[in-house]
Formats: sequence, structure tokens, C-alpha cells
Amino acid sequence: MKLTPFTSAEEFAIYCAKSLKEAPKRRRSAFKYFSLNTLSSVNDVLYPQSRMVVLREVFENFDFNIYTDSRTEKVVSLESHKEASALFYDPKKMIQIRLEGVLEKVEDSQNYFESLNDQQKRDYRTKMAPGSQTDSFKTIHESEGGYFQILRFHAQRFDLVQLHSEGHRRVKGYLDIKGAISSLCWVTP
Repeated sequence: MKLTPFTSAEEFAIYCAKSLKEAPKRRRSAFKYFSLNTLSSVNDVLYPQSRMVVLREVFENFDFNIYTDSRTEKVVSLESHKEASALFYDPKKMIQIRLEGVLEKVEDSQNYFESLNDQQKRDYRTKMAPGSQTDSFKTIHESEGGYFQILRFHAQRFDLVQLHSEGHRRVKGYLDIKGAISSLCWVTP
């Protein structure tokens, strides 16, 4: 479905925030799966690390949660590099959402873990940490415990693009500490 091109920067930002908020509840939302990008130091060299993740819960103006194994590289790298970015794209609506901010561990992750179904819990009970070298593709799971961790992304800046035959649109904005939009402007696409 092709959208009418936005003529209000505020309406565009509100539309994108609302679309993200609905994505975890909509099975076929293009924004449900996205690229999360973090920084990681390998042999004292800083590298960007990208991976596809699932959007689990969205809060006010672009803050969101993802689920992960507590032993992953992205969790370990939070000790020295909290900065992260997220890239969402809907090819049907031709909208790109880029977010920049910081990641943090959610301390009460274990409470969420208990609410997961058995298959979901199994995903966070692998005997070896994700990325560990192994002799087989078969994964060994532990029957108890788990390595479940929720990460919360706190957006600080956003960059929104709408590609349209009547002219592309691009809006940049900043969010305050409470997640409210503190500045917003059109920029050249």
C-alpha cells in the first residue's frame, strides 16, 4: 500500500512511532524484524556488529525491548560500549526508520522469562554460549535455568525517510530524556 507523501514532519514522526509500537503485535509487520547495530572491540580494534533481531515491545517514541541470550557478544560489549543503532524498513510503504541511542540490560528479565512458553525458554537454555565453536550443528540444551536477557533501547535521535514518486521526504529529530520529541526538522533526502 503506497502512502500519500507526508507534508507535516510531526505527522510523519507520529506515524512512524505508532507503526513501530504496533509492529510486535502484528505478525506480518515489516518493522517486526530489524537490524540492531552495536560496537564491539576485537583485539583492541572497534568494529560495528549488525544482526537481525525481533522487536518485542515498544514504549513511548521509539524506545523498545529485544530478547537475547545473556552470553551474546552484544550483551558483553555493553560493559564498554552502550551506543547502538537500529534500522527498520518497510518495502511496501517505502519507509525507513533509523534510530540512534543506547542499550541497557533490563534488571527484572527473569520475571519475563517465567512467562515464556516452553519452546521459547528452550531457546535460552543452550549449554554453550551463542557463537561458540562446536563439532556439530546439533544444539545441546539444559533442562533448567536459562540465559535470558532483555535489552532496552533508549532512542536519542531518529532519521525517517519516505521514498515517494512525488518526492522523497526525510525528517530528523531528537528525543529528550523522557522520550518526548525535543526537536524535529525536514532535511534533504
